[in-house]
Amino acid sequence: MLPSRRSALIAAVALALAGCHTVRMETGRPETQRRYETTVHFYVWGLAGEGRIDLDAACPEGVAAIHSGVTASGWVAEVLTLGLWSPRTVVVDCSPPEARR
Repeated sequence: MLPSRRSALIAAVALALAGCHTVRMETGRPETQRRYETTVHFYVWGLAGEGRIDLDAACPEGVAAIHSGVTASGWVAEVLTLGLWSPRTVVVDCSPPEARR
């Protein structure tokens, strides 16, 4: 492989990997084994899509933490559609009822 092709390939891979991210928010409450997991769909590079989750319905006893990120299959889907479809996985960890304030 020529040096210029190799450099272009490395730059393309680095650019593609730069878009991976995970977000975690913690409330300070203890976690239980109960979790709510769903996939949220965004379109047109994240400009369109509904990313709301009803936390009271997901964890009526209270929320301990929320994680949001891209899975490997979601990343592949985003790359193959050139960002037109961006699925994100959201996991809500519930807290025990007595921890709700």
